[in-house]
Amino acid sequence: MNPWIVEITRGSRVESSSLGHGIVMNADGETILSFGDINRETFPRSAAKWIQGLELILSGAADALNLSDEQLAIACASHNGEHEHVTLVTQWLKQIGLDTEDLECGVTLPFTEAVRLQLSHDHVTATQLHHCCSGKHTGMLSVCAHVGWPTLGYTHYEHPLQVAIRGHISTIFDIDADSLVYASDGCSVPTYAMPLDTMALGYAKLGAGRFSDAINQAALRLRQAQANAPFMVAGSERLDTLLLEAGQGRLQVKMGAEGVYLGAIADREIGFALKCEDGSLRGQEALVIEVLRAIGEESIVARLPEHVRKPSVTTARGETVGAISVRRSC
Repeated sequence: MNPWIVEITRGSRVESSSLGHGIVMNADGETILSFGDINRETFPRSAAKWIQGLELILSGAADALNLSDEQLAIACASHNGEHEHVTLVTQWLKQIGLDTEDLECGVTLPFTEAVRLQLSHDHVTATQLHHCCSGKHTGMLSVCAHVGWPTLGYTHYEHPLQVAIRGHISTIFDIDADSLVYASDGCSVPTYAMPLDTMALGYAKLGAGRFSDAINQAALRLRQAQANAPFMVAGSERLDTLLLEAGQGRLQVKMGAEGVYLGAIADREIGFALKCEDGSLRGQEALVIEVLRAIGEESIVARLPEHVRKPSVTTARGETVGAISVRRSC
């Protein structure tokens, strides 16, 4: 089937375009909407953090540490590295008796230009704390500290934590995760290639509560935490935070690097997965908003700021000279 096309116009001309693949399914396996190559083998990247965070609940670590919604949300985050994010991760590491050097995510500059410029202005050198995945890694370290697994090497494919996460992937996506093609994500944690329809169905079932009571409750707790503390999932001017706010507790949604989005709408028992072929952030964001429109969630889209609902191309002086839109296939 034909992909959707994200078009970036300047004046009257289409200047650039991106191809999009996607599928929306219900928990019974019925397709609600599809476009492009729904069998495309795709690394979910950070869009899989809802599943990567399950062991934080299932292991008992979250209860033992009395973790807040903010901590559970940042464990599922690709955050901006803003002051609030860095402070929360710093305090959490201290809570479990570890420090910055125990984080194996590496060092990157913060996600957004505004935060990068603020660091430069303040003469602050970026550390692992500023990495967008530092909250997820702190959650992983919390599991290891609670269970008694080694904290060193927790990102390795063979580590017991990653073995446990593969077990959840196998259960939720009804697939043998040990047989999947895998590679290291940008933060060094394994990421596993799966077809888009497999991921959409798994998220639909996870949102609908189609697994064991323990998994269902863990997924619900993480989903509610993200809805209650959306700033910790991303941050200022980030679409994930805006979508979670607009979803008002109904929407689980998470972007992943290289053009991926995964999500679920629990009360409708549906899940979705999409991939922007060129990996562009502007392409994937336009696609996820258009998918929500296409499946009748205009009320969520309407609660987004106008500049997000109707993204424009502007000059450095702020003049609108074009637009970003999605052309659906026939």
